[in-house]
Amino acid sequence: MFEVLPAQFEAFDVPVLFVQVLVAIATGGLIGLERERLPDRKFAGLRTLALLCGAGPIAVHLGQIEEGSLLLPVFLGIYLALTAVVSMAVVYIRFAREDDDNVGFTTSVTVFLVALLGVLIGYERYFESTSIAIVTVLVLAERDRLHGYVDSLTDQELLDSLKLGALMFILYPILPAEPIDPYDIVVLREVLLFVIFVLLIQFGSYVSMGQFGGSKGLAVTGVLAGGANSFAAAGVLARIANQSRDALASASFALLLATSSMIVRNVGIAVVLAVPIFWGVWPPALVMLALTLAAAVVVWYRGETYEEFGIDFDSPFSFKAAAKFSVVYVAILVLSVGGEELLGDAGLYLTAFVGGLASSAAVSVTAATVFNGGTIGVQQAAGMVVLGIVASLTSKIVLVEVVNGEMRSRAIVPMAIVGLAGLGAFFLV
Repeated sequence: MFEVLPAQFEAFDVPVLFVQVLVAIATGGLIGLERERLPDRKFAGLRTLALLCGAGPIAVHLGQIEEGSLLLPVFLGIYLALTAVVSMAVVYIRFAREDDDNVGFTTSVTVFLVALLGVLIGYERYFESTSIAIVTVLVLAERDRLHGYVDSLTDQELLDSLKLGALMFILYPILPAEPIDPYDIVVLREVLLFVIFVLLIQFGSYVSMGQFGGSKGLAVTGVLAGGANSFAAAGVLARIANQSRDALASASFALLLATSSMIVRNVGIAVVLAVPIFWGVWPPALVMLALTLAAAVVVWYRGETYEEFGIDFDSPFSFKAAAKFSVVYVAILVLSVGGEELLGDAGLYLTAFVGGLASSAAVSVTAATVFNGGTIGVQQAAGMVVLGIVASLTSKIVLVEVVNGEMRSRAIVPMAIVGLAGLGAFFLV
């Protein structure tokens, strides 16, 4: 979107440099607004950062006036050198004026970052620069909350947070995106992505229970996590119910909410990609959603709610549990792909079911794609979506049964009934 702005303005004879400077001033001003919140400790505010960022595109433009010359490195060097001087001046003034020995360097670093954003805008990297500016404002604005969070971290929590960061930003990018086995089944990057989902859902439930209370926090986790990865959510909720019997009813309720989110997500994906599928999928989807929510209400009112479950978390992350869930995930993935190979000639619906064991959302995408290609009709596409949902319910039933069989009456049986009712509604309507 941002890359087309200069071309649009050129149609009105507006110089590109003028547009770049305006964008840069707005970007620097956005960060400067946050700095203005502390007028007593303000050493580089709205005007300073806005003008500094606005000078970046000018430096790039002056360096590019003569093609093939060495002016660009010279002008950029001068610009960044002056920025460094301003940054060091801020440090000096703060040390001279502040009596406290604990003087930070946040403003000085912010000054240099703003200058680099100006250079990015000069190279027409509008999306990247504005995105970085927004993230920067969030980091600066949440100073007290971030410091409070870090101060409250235990050594184990800090270590586990670093491990998660290493998985997400170091290991994930370097893992192969292609299958590593001769049957093209196991993709290490996808397996790691599942592990990351599990860990993030664990962390989300930890935060939600602290923010909203035990039972309500798990409910929030179920609604949000179910839309992202309901299989991972099922494993995390079953593990929490294992750690405290008080959490059994609340975790079952949250799992049913996660199931309802999964149903809405899968139907939504299919309908957005191919609107006519709605007329074939809405009756079974409505039946499954209504039964799931009804079962959730029954579980909620029959069980007891708690502000806390008395679970002593050493850390919000359990890498051991995530590894166990990933083993089950890979096993179901192998079974689904193997079943698809064996049953591919047996019909469209069987293929959708075995595919849904690994990813029901992918089945919805496939159904819409095949329908748009004219290969199948509305009813067949809707049947694929329904079978994908039923397959997802099946995989969660297996996982929860393995992790915590005590959730059988509250969650496993209702999910089985929902799946059967969905199938019945599709084939009978």
